[in-house]
Amino acid sequence: MINETSNKSDDIDYWKLASQMESGRATVLRQVARGDNLANILILLCEKAEEYDPEMMCSVLQLDEENSTLHPIASVSLPKDYSAALEGVTIGQGVGSCGTAAFQKERVVVEDINTHPYWAQYKDLALGAGLQACWSEPILGSNGKVFGTFAMYYSQPRKPTAEDINFIETNANLAAIVFENDLAKQKLVDANHLLNQTIDERNDQLMKANEELSKVLVQQTVDNTQSLHKEKVETTKKILSGFAHEINTPLGVATTATSFTLQKVKQFIQDIENNRGGKKAALSTLSEMLGSIELTQSNLSKTSGLISQFRQIDICLVDNNKSTFNMSDFLNDFKENFASKLEGHSFEYEVEDDLICHSKSALWQVISQLVDNSLEHGFSNSQKGKIGIHAVKKNNDIIINYQDDGSGISFEEKKSIFEPFLSTKRDSGKIGLGTNVVVNTIANSYGGTIKLVDSPIGIRYEITIPLHNNEDVLFETTTK
Repeated sequence: MINETSNKSDDIDYWKLASQMESGRATVLRQVARGDNLANILILLCEKAEEYDPEMMCSVLQLDEENSTLHPIASVSLPKDYSAALEGVTIGQGVGSCGTAAFQKERVVVEDINTHPYWAQYKDLALGAGLQACWSEPILGSNGKVFGTFAMYYSQPRKPTAEDINFIETNANLAAIVFENDLAKQKLVDANHLLNQTIDERNDQLMKANEELSKVLVQQTVDNTQSLHKEKVETTKKILSGFAHEINTPLGVATTATSFTLQKVKQFIQDIENNRGGKKAALSTLSEMLGSIELTQSNLSKTSGLISQFRQIDICLVDNNKSTFNMSDFLNDFKENFASKLEGHSFEYEVEDDLICHSKSALWQVISQLVDNSLEHGFSNSQKGKIGIHAVKKNNDIIINYQDDGSGISFEEKKSIFEPFLSTKRDSGKIGLGTNVVVNTIANSYGGTIKLVDSPIGIRYEITIPLHNNEDVLFETTTK
C-alpha cells in the first residue's frame, strides 16, 4: 500500500512538472505571435525555465555571426556583473561552455567549473559569481545557423540527468523559433524599407560608395608604395602585379553590376513617367536591381578585404623543414622544456586526438614567443599566472587558441600589437619585434594567420593553420 501511494505521488509530481513546462512554452509562443520584442520574449523564456527548476540560473547569449562574438540578451537570476563581463566574448575552442558550444555547434556540459580546462581563463569570474556548473546548448536554426546559446548554471558541481538534457534541448529549440521569427520579421521590415526608398537615393548611395572606394584604393596604394624599402623593389613589382590581377576581377564584376543597375534605373524612370507596367512589374524590376546592388556590395567588400591583406604583406624566412609531428606530443615536449622558465606559472593544453601539424621549428618559435610575452608582460605583477592552449581541426584548418589570465594590454596597444618595434619595455632591452616575427612566421611557414581576440581577462590569440596548403605532406605521414 505504501509503494502504491509513493508511485501515485511521483506520477502526480511528474504530470505537474510536465504541465508547468508545457504552460511555459505556450506563454512564450503567445508572446512570439503577438510580435513582442526579442529580448522580452527571451527573458520570459528564462523566467519560465527557472520556475520549472528553481535551483537553476539560465541565460541566453546572442551570436554576432559577422564578428564571431557573444552578447548577453536575456537572464533573470545571474549576477549583472557576471553577465556584463561576457559582453563581446569571441567564440572559440576552450572559451568557457558557451564560447565552445557556439564554436563547435554542439552541447557542452561542464559539471565542475573548478577543474574543467574550458574555464581556466574564466574560473575566477564564475566562482566569484557563485557559479560552479554550466551546461550550454547551441541555439541552431533550421538551416544550421547559430543564433546563440542557452545556458543552465548551478551553484554547486552537478551532472545532468536525462530529464535535464531533454529540458535544455527543448528550451534551445524554443529559443531558435523565437530567433527565426524575429529574423523573418526583420527581413520583412528591411524589404519594406527598401521599397520605400527612391531609386535616385539608392543610386546615389552606390555612386558615393564607388567614389569612396576609389579614394581608398588610390590612397592605400600610395601609402604602401612609399613605405617600401629600396632593396625590395623587384619583390614589390611582383606583389603589385599579383594584387592588380586579384583585385581586377571583383572590381570588374562591381562595374558591370553598376552599369546594369543604372540601365534598369533609367528604364524604370521611363516606365513611371509613361505610366507603364503595374505593381508586379515594378517589384520585379526592383528585385533585379536589389540583386545587382548586392552583387556590387559583395565584390566591393571582397576588394576591400584584398586591400587589407595587401597592407599586411611582409617578408620573413620560411621554415623549409616540412616534416610532420603529433601536436599533443609537441606541446608536452614544449611544457617539459619550458618548465624551469615558467617559474610556478601553469601551462595547460588540450589537443584533439591524433592532430597532425608540420614545420615543428616554426611552431616552436611561435609558441615560445607568445609564452615569453605572457611571462614578460602579462605576469610581471603576478606570482602565479595561467597559460592555456587548445588545438582542434576545423574543416581544413588547425585552430590554435592561446590565452593567459595576465594583466592584458591597453586599447592603444591592441591597435598596433603586430607592428614591428612596438615595445612597452625598451628600458629593459626589448625592441618589440616578437609579435611581428610571429605574424610573418605563421604567414610564410604555413600560409596561416594570427589574430588578437577580445577577452575580458588577460590576452587571447587565435592562430589558423590551413592544411590544404600541405595536403601531400600530411597525407604521406598519416597513411604510413
